[in-house]
Amino acid sequence: MKKRSKLWRDYLISYVFIFAIPFLILGIFIYMNAVKVVQHEIEQANSYKLKQVQSYLDGQINGLKHLAAKMALDQRLTPYAAKRNDYSAAETVKELSRYKDNSLILEGLFLYFRNDSNIFSNEGVVSLDVLTKDMYLFPQADQEAFLNDLSTIRHITLKPAIPVQIRGNREERLLTYMFPVMPNNSQPHGTVLFLINESMLTNMMKNMLGNLQGAVYLLNEVGEVLAVERNEDSPELERIMQKTELKTGEVISRIGSTRYSVMSEKSELTGWTYMIVMPTDQFWYRVIHFKQLASAVLLFVLVIGILAALFVSFKKSGPIRALVAHLQHRGSLGRSERKSFNEFELIRGAVDDLHHYTLQLETNMEQQRPLVIDQMLYRALTGSESEAEAGSALYPYIQGNYYFVMVISYRQDSSQILGASGREALYQILNRVEAADCNGFGIELLEEQAFALVMSVQQSVPDTRENQKQAAGAIQSLLRERLGINSLIGVGTICSELRAINQSFIEGLATIEYRLLFPEGHVLFFEDIAKLQDQNRQYSMGDQMKFTQSLRMADQAVCLDSLHAMLDNIAQMEQSMLLLRYICFDLVNAVLKEMRSLKLGLDWPETKKMMEFQTLEDLRESMGLVVARICEHVEAGKKSKRADLCSKITQEIDNRYRSDQLSLEVLAQQFDVSASYISRLIREQTGTSFTEYVQQLRIDAVKQEMLSTDRPIKEIIIEAGYQDMSSFIKKFKKSEGLTPGEYRKKELNE
Repeated sequence: MKKRSKLWRDYLISYVFIFAIPFLILGIFIYMNAVKVVQHEIEQANSYKLKQVQSYLDGQINGLKHLAAKMALDQRLTPYAAKRNDYSAAETVKELSRYKDNSLILEGLFLYFRNDSNIFSNEGVVSLDVLTKDMYLFPQADQEAFLNDLSTIRHITLKPAIPVQIRGNREERLLTYMFPVMPNNSQPHGTVLFLINESMLTNMMKNMLGNLQGAVYLLNEVGEVLAVERNEDSPELERIMQKTELKTGEVISRIGSTRYSVMSEKSELTGWTYMIVMPTDQFWYRVIHFKQLASAVLLFVLVIGILAALFVSFKKSGPIRALVAHLQHRGSLGRSERKSFNEFELIRGAVDDLHHYTLQLETNMEQQRPLVIDQMLYRALTGSESEAEAGSALYPYIQGNYYFVMVISYRQDSSQILGASGREALYQILNRVEAADCNGFGIELLEEQAFALVMSVQQSVPDTRENQKQAAGAIQSLLRERLGINSLIGVGTICSELRAINQSFIEGLATIEYRLLFPEGHVLFFEDIAKLQDQNRQYSMGDQMKFTQSLRMADQAVCLDSLHAMLDNIAQMEQSMLLLRYICFDLVNAVLKEMRSLKLGLDWPETKKMMEFQTLEDLRESMGLVVARICEHVEAGKKSKRADLCSKITQEIDNRYRSDQLSLEVLAQQFDVSASYISRLIREQTGTSFTEYVQQLRIDAVKQEMLSTDRPIKEIIIEAGYQDMSSFIKKFKKSEGLTPGEYRKKELNE
């Protein structure tokens, strides 16, 4: 333990030095540079905003100059045009109103003609007394100066803002901007007067400058304050104004205990100076905030780094202990956990358990793979092309150059049928078999009392028929040696694609129907039987055999193909009409015979139409409808039988799922079928495998018992049929997303 603690301390010191020294050097360097960058960005941003204010207000003032010049040249605003009569006076007022609308900063627009007692505005014509006493009440001294300037100025004049009572109900600070008409003329005949609200200018400046807590000043060419907006009356601000040289740029000053930042821009167009005066803390607020944030981040990273060094050093000092703790937490030690605290022994035991579990999983997968292949091959034999393609993709071993099907009869003689144990032994031998360069895949056919063997020929051979004979002979010899039986084997024709094996399968089934003509132990080829010709029927026995067998198998596609082939053959015959009708009625009789054996369809409208045919096309159409209905009923009957059998099997599983002796082999012996057939049947009817079905029953039983009782979970799991606790917990978590204990706690809390 001491060595381990010393190792931990050594790791900690080394990690702290490795992390802290480069971090501090790099952090300080980045911090200083980042502060300078942010400070420069703030200076540039404030300067840019102030320049925007300058540019905008310069544009507005310059617009007023252009407006006044335009008015001076407007013939509608001459003394003669304005004072000619009342109508012309009204037109002058309208014209002034239109000029006022061209500016956003004007409080009022006036036109005064020298030596006149009245003045024109955008609102009307009033006397000077009304203007100065009722509309705009100036202080007495300012009023006299205003009237004097109005009559005497010869140059453009802008007066600083003064308080004015507007129409007696509100006080505003207004700037007066006067333009003589004509400017710089020794004898101007009038004056254009602009009244500008100081708050309009300062609000524009503050809106463009953003959240400003200081003061905004607008100074004229000689440094007089034209307009000002501030949030507090501080004499220190006025002292700054007195001390600060009005230069474009930023000036920092300290007055008393407060530091102020002054930034100004002088317009080259108007000569005015735009100035911001604010506390330095506000001016550098973002810098100060950034410094605090950067310091906090660096300190946080430093603390995290030290904690990380502490954690990593601890982990490095005891990796074996951490690994064991992890395996214990994950439940991976399982049955290998022992009393000894030797971590290496525990880990080795966990690895052994994991290897054992992997082998078991591989074994289960290999056990399930044949069942899945069996099911897909069975569906392919019954006409499902997609299942054949899926089986070929899933199990490349089944792929070959061509394929054919051998059907092995369960009948050993006219009365004896191979028993359940014999069928199971047959399945075990022929489930996967190799013979004459062919790979065979066996499938039990319970309804047909036969065994189908799908043969995949891996290599191209010059004589396929000889290859079939060798394969069939090898299978027959194998059955004779292993089981001591001589079964009749029917061999279908060769097909080049796996999806076409249903035709070869039907041909094989049709062939073993001739068991009465041949003793047991023979191999019959469909091609040989098909060459036989019935002189009374004049069509191929092969087509008739496929037609009859496919009708019994409910393979509608093969059945219709065979029917069309026979009818086409009849159509080409050169016989008398009476003989042709005889042949056709013989074909109809064959269908009626199958219908009688199946006990269905004799009262169908399609059956009556088939028996009353007039032409071959009538027969083709009506017989096709009858065949389709027969196939539907046969398929429905097969499904019903399989469903009944599956219902009995699942009922038995539901009753015995808690038993650890329950298996496919036990069920197969009980229901007199093979284990593979039961597995295929359960998957077909329930959509799950036998193992998954039983597992879900046990999981549902455990869930119900956990929620309805307070019994120990281990006891409930064992009672449900599981002896391996860790295996069940993993399966339960995979199914429900929680362990049994977590599931019980969650459901009971809700």
